[in-house]
Amino acid sequence: MSQNDFIARIFGKEKPGRVRGVGFGPTPSQLFGPNSHALGNGVQLEETQRKLLELQEELEGEKLKRKAMEDDAAANKKKMKAMESALIYLFQRQGEELPLDIAAGMSFVE
Repeated sequence: MSQNDFIARIFGKEKPGRVRGVGFGPTPSQLFGPNSHALGNGVQLEETQRKLLELQEELEGEKLKRKAMEDDAAANKKKMKAMESALIYLFQRQGEELPLDIAAGMSFVE
């Protein structure tokens, strides 16, 4: 904890070799075992690194999926624009205007 947290302000500076909040007797090694922090830390670090690598691989996979979906959406938008242009062209060749409901739907695609 910080030297400025509320516990430190009330109880004073932390005493080395003691565990605050459990009385005057216990030391860290009595509560947690000798070198338990050092041994557990290596195992925890290895597990954390393994999990981090898994999450990074998962993230890369999700990025690839998202890119594929974005590419599909862009291709579909391009196809829609081509169909819209073809429809407008066909109506213009017949000398007619697009019906209002179709024209409104086309503006929604953009």
